[in-house]
Amino acid sequence: MRKFLLCILTLSSLFVAAQSPLPWDLSRLRETPRTYPADSCQVTGFRSFFYEGLPYKSNPTRVFAYYKTPAGTPPPGGWPAVICVHGGGGTAFPAWVQAWVDHGFAAIAMDLEGHLPSGSHPNRPAHAYGGPPRITTFGDIELAKDEQWFYHAVADVSRAMSLLRSFPEIDPQRIGIHGISWGGVITSAVIGIDDRFAFAIPVYGCGYLYQTTAPGFKIHFDAMTPRQLTTYKQQWDPSVYLKNSQAPVLWVTGTNDPAFPLDIWQQSVLTGQGPRLQSLAITSKHGHQWEQPEIFAFARQVVKDTAALPKFTLAADDDGQLAITLPPGHEAARAVMCYTTDTTSWQRKQWLTVPATVHGTKVKAAVPAGTTAFFFNITGKDSLTYSSLVNPVVYRRK
Repeated sequence: MRKFLLCILTLSSLFVAAQSPLPWDLSRLRETPRTYPADSCQVTGFRSFFYEGLPYKSNPTRVFAYYKTPAGTPPPGGWPAVICVHGGGGTAFPAWVQAWVDHGFAAIAMDLEGHLPSGSHPNRPAHAYGGPPRITTFGDIELAKDEQWFYHAVADVSRAMSLLRSFPEIDPQRIGIHGISWGGVITSAVIGIDDRFAFAIPVYGCGYLYQTTAPGFKIHFDAMTPRQLTTYKQQWDPSVYLKNSQAPVLWVTGTNDPAFPLDIWQQSVLTGQGPRLQSLAITSKHGHQWEQPEIFAFARQVVKDTAALPKFTLAADDDGQLAITLPPGHEAARAVMCYTTDTTSWQRKQWLTVPATVHGTKVKAAVPAGTTAFFFNITGKDSLTYSSLVNPVVYRRK
């Protein structure tokens, strides 16, 4: 039954994609890329290699990657696996691969900016087969589409999926993706283009970037001509593709993320068509952090086909408090209402918490006076914390 449903989803998503031209040739993305030995940047216990990217200015490209599987014999059907997609200034991080291996997954991490993973940003050495560089935020919008960085970054991730599916020790139906920052942006796009992902975990990065109020991003969209902005909206913004995604997604961010404000993040959360969970912490921290326990728990739950992901139903209770109702089997251990009374930008809002009362599958709290936005953070008996949507609804309606 599961394989039958996957076939139906595949045909459905390809039909949707066929209705509007894509910048990518999907058949090329699904080809198994060739691999080449890497003589440098070896790490004990890891396999390091280059794999074939798409041509750039009629020249071949290659992508450096680290790969590792858990020790021992693969389980029936093969190991589940994860593609680790770095953010700006990042590279192929073996520690990230190892984190997934420690949780029972094979993993691959690649460098999407044509570098070798040595030294530190911005001084990592380039290699001879690198594709185009990332020029600020879509600063290459005037170039031919197949000469732009985002075109190649998305393609390199999709081709990593094709490569993993060719490995006999990997279960091709249980491959997910975990992207951070720019990697979250790429993840948000690729899961709407490539329907082979079993799950996705975008951290910080999202779609609707052209609506951002974050100064570091906004300045680049403000500088675009109307024609360039239209091209971006139609061709590159992840929201164009995210609406076609059926993959289960765990969306992770902080309330005061400096790069991806909460409004466009939540609008992205609501655009995908598959099951979803949110993990929203009160923080402004932003970086290559991948150790959140909710991330690995979510992935294990999806690939093991265990109980359905919890859905949070918000309603006013008889006593006037707001209540979150959880489905059976998802009782809360504790919960808080996170709220703000600020009317300033999302990056500058101060968030406070008040305890919520827990009665089995119902969590309740009164909304403090002057609240302008709130959400619940609910911790289960497994010590994992997931979040409700932010209310009042903060995303811009289309």
